[in-house]
Amino acid sequence: MKRNSLARKTLIIGVPSVLVIFAVYLFFNFDDICFHYNPKKATFSKLESIRNEKKAKVTHYLDQQKARGVEACQNNDIKNYFTKLHRLYKNQRYSGIEYILLEDSISKLFVTELDKFYDILFIDAEGDIFFTVKKENDFLGNIHEDRFDGIALYEKIRKAEIRDTEFVDYEYYSVSDEPASFFISSVIEDDKVLGYFVLQLPINDINSILTDRRKLGRTGEVYLVNQKQLMITQSRFIDDSTIITKQIDTEAVKSALLEKRGSKIIEDYRDKRVFSSYEQFNYEGTEWIIIAEIDEDEVITEIYRDREKEFYNKVTNYLADYSYQKEKKKTYIKDWKLNNSSIKVDFKEFQKSKNSQLLYTEGVATCTAMTISYPGKFGYLLHITPTDGSYKNVGFLTRLFLRDNYTDFVDSVMKSINRYDILQYEKPLLQFGVVATHDASFKNIIHKLIDNDVELSQIKVLFKRDSYKVDVVLDYENDNVWTQWGGRGLNLMYTDEYEYAPDFGEIVKILSNYDSV
Repeated sequence: MKRNSLARKTLIIGVPSVLVIFAVYLFFNFDDICFHYNPKKATFSKLESIRNEKKAKVTHYLDQQKARGVEACQNNDIKNYFTKLHRLYKNQRYSGIEYILLEDSISKLFVTELDKFYDILFIDAEGDIFFTVKKENDFLGNIHEDRFDGIALYEKIRKAEIRDTEFVDYEYYSVSDEPASFFISSVIEDDKVLGYFVLQLPINDINSILTDRRKLGRTGEVYLVNQKQLMITQSRFIDDSTIITKQIDTEAVKSALLEKRGSKIIEDYRDKRVFSSYEQFNYEGTEWIIIAEIDEDEVITEIYRDREKEFYNKVTNYLADYSYQKEKKKTYIKDWKLNNSSIKVDFKEFQKSKNSQLLYTEGVATCTAMTISYPGKFGYLLHITPTDGSYKNVGFLTRLFLRDNYTDFVDSVMKSINRYDILQYEKPLLQFGVVATHDASFKNIIHKLIDNDVELSQIKVLFKRDSYKVDVVLDYENDNVWTQWGGRGLNLMYTDEYEYAPDFGEIVKILSNYDSV
């Protein structure tokens, strides 16, 4: 009886514990589980969540700055500063000790209470800008001057008397030579508007919120678009500034204007296919569109990474059976061997070309040839041997035994490319080719490339089990890879099968039934 009682107690205690552990597991792995079964739905769900989070952070930040600004502008001290400075301005007494003391007091207030703002302007009812902290070229000017035509801040004050605090959208502000937004707060006495406090807010903090890439993977980004369809924040893919300069006329923007919010796969402003989640929203009378996107290429890469055990053998079998006869092959006529500018890559070696030289290697049998090119800019050709970390049987003990004979060409070359050859936004322009008569190195090479933020769509694999060896020529200048397959003594022509080979991402899409999900 005691034993049965103990068993029942154990069962009563154990089952809930297991359920709790299972619930915790689901909580922390829910996104991964959803992605495994429905990657498209999971990706849109993730983007929508990130979009909502970023939108909340942006509006919270602006609300905070508005509250701080309004509180400071309603302070009796700053109203007194406004009145006293205006009196001195009208009496042309800006050179005396009273002005210096007032300016010092305002500067201290600005630093202690309004540190997020770039500048504060005092403007009277006639439009005279009689004080600014920064003393830029608007200081002592008037908003009705022709030189200020078209500036949204001054146009807004020109058109109507403002009594409540109003927001002016981010635009290029020529006075400061940078993008800025503004809060305008009126100075009222006896129900009469004496003028305005204008608080100038730089774009930096909002840009930092949206360009924080946590949870966004290798290619995800979130950005704001204004009513003129100009990007308000910086693109992660463009080196030059895109703030108030980059026009966004994508399907996401058009759909947001019509539907307010939604999600779909579109071509983005780079003409790349992306998962896009968008929403039009209003802040203080200003309409913005917030867009969260991630490249479809990355999603495909993650499908493979998530289900590698399921896909790897299928992919290699697909490659082994792939027919390159779908297109007519071209013949590589140029006698590159006699070309003095050609660079030979020997066994267990890699070489770089950046002066239009051709790179070539011969007799790749148990080894693997690999090409890395930035078309028109540079190229690498690697002759990888079975003592390299790319081969599946090279474990820790083997590396210890090989010592100086052990190599890791893929990581070494990628480290050099990342450090010396490209900017990070250029990485999607790299093209990778893996050529071999076996599949002993493919899996590790793919791993290494993904770990170096390369997408499967950038990788092509040529694989022929029936061939004894392969010779490879890389012409990075014209974006060509030429191969010659066969056995000893065969007089074969070099052909451009590489051009017609599917990329690794295309194959994963086909084998995963991606388009039908």
